[in-house]
Amino acid sequence: MTAEQTSSGRLSWIEKIGYGLGDTATNFVYASVTILLGYFYTDVYGLSAATVATILLVVRIVDAVTDPLMGSLCERTQTRSGKYRPYILWVCVPFAVASVLVFTVPDLQGAVRVVYAYVTYIVLMILFTAINIPYGAMTGVMTDSPSERASLNSVRFVMASLGALIVSSSVIPMTELWPDPAIGYRYAMIIMAVVSVILFLICFLTTKERVIPVKRPGVGESTLKSIALVWRNDQYRWVALITLVMVTAQTVKGTGQLFYINSVVEGGKNWATEFLVAFTFGGMLGASLSSTLIRNVDKKKAWIGLHLILVVISSAAYFADQNIALVLSIQFLSGFFTTMIAPIWFTYTPDAVDYGEIKFGKRLDALSLSFTIFSLKLGLSIGGALCLFLLGLYGYQSGGVEQTAESINGISIVFSFFPAAGFLLTAYLISFVKLDSKTIESQAKQLQALRAAESAAN
Repeated sequence: MTAEQTSSGRLSWIEKIGYGLGDTATNFVYASVTILLGYFYTDVYGLSAATVATILLVVRIVDAVTDPLMGSLCERTQTRSGKYRPYILWVCVPFAVASVLVFTVPDLQGAVRVVYAYVTYIVLMILFTAINIPYGAMTGVMTDSPSERASLNSVRFVMASLGALIVSSSVIPMTELWPDPAIGYRYAMIIMAVVSVILFLICFLTTKERVIPVKRPGVGESTLKSIALVWRNDQYRWVALITLVMVTAQTVKGTGQLFYINSVVEGGKNWATEFLVAFTFGGMLGASLSSTLIRNVDKKKAWIGLHLILVVISSAAYFADQNIALVLSIQFLSGFFTTMIAPIWFTYTPDAVDYGEIKFGKRLDALSLSFTIFSLKLGLSIGGALCLFLLGLYGYQSGGVEQTAESINGISIVFSFFPAAGFLLTAYLISFVKLDSKTIESQAKQLQALRAAESAAN
């Protein structure tokens, strides 16, 4: 066992950027789902809001099975390229193809058309699981340094925001190049699918797994025992719950974006692309400053504080709908602070895994992350379904028709106050987490000492 295997040291910028390009590729789909899919299904594909809400929720039943299975499979994978990296190579092409099929309007009618939407979305989410769980788990084995993990994830989410920026700035203009917007959606996703495969390959070639876990014989050897260890980790349970609530709030807001700008803001239809770009551009700046923030502010306090800021910013959108400059400014700030949170949030899974490794003698990066991803996808579905359900209660009519005054006011409430309530609840839940910056750094030093001792003994 070499020194490089037991102590990862600092990561090069080439490796950080290469790793981040994997999330640029992933965000071609993730951003499309959070920003565009609800609107695409209702106003382009032609499904009712209730049908779309049902699709988003039913798919999570599949995820409840596939996510932990994928995490368990990753933990048992052993190849020359590592435990997690090979899945990027194996899954990137099917994942790209599935993303195109979801945003394709088939020449089908009635129930068959609905079935197509179900099947293609289920396949996409299974492949999202198959590539994103191992990809995300890599942060725990590329480096054992908390500060390097924070830096790696800061770069990662800058690159993720770049993917979202490409989606938000190009898809809607593309749909306007053809009389039928469905054709524009399909061609836009074909281009992104091809580019995503290239970016995933760069990610695979420029990264390396280094951290060798501490081994305690007989601990968590079976899948069920490993799952039990994950859920015995009280700090991880908080991370999973916080992820669910946080992503639900974010997705209510993200799903409501196009409805808000197109139906509520005066003259907003002419500013839809700029509105989406304002969020993602703000997100790129926020993610780039995240690691600087947690170098100077306790990580847990920063996580709480950023959510309290979002409570104010999200609420402000309700009062700004007649001033496009103010609307765009609020959207920029919303993207800035939302994405500044992302690197902090994502490093909490490996931090909780460190806590579990010390407590139980078993490191379960991929399996733990599988439950984080499931919480994320459940939040995506609940948030998307909740947004569409609430819009339906306020009388929203799909198909691009003129909305009533009640519906317009409802869209504004759903876009502003409902996410604000979710952000407030998230801040409250974070207060129960024990892992502050001091504790996280102490854990890392303890594990480094244990690995050094194990390496010397071998």
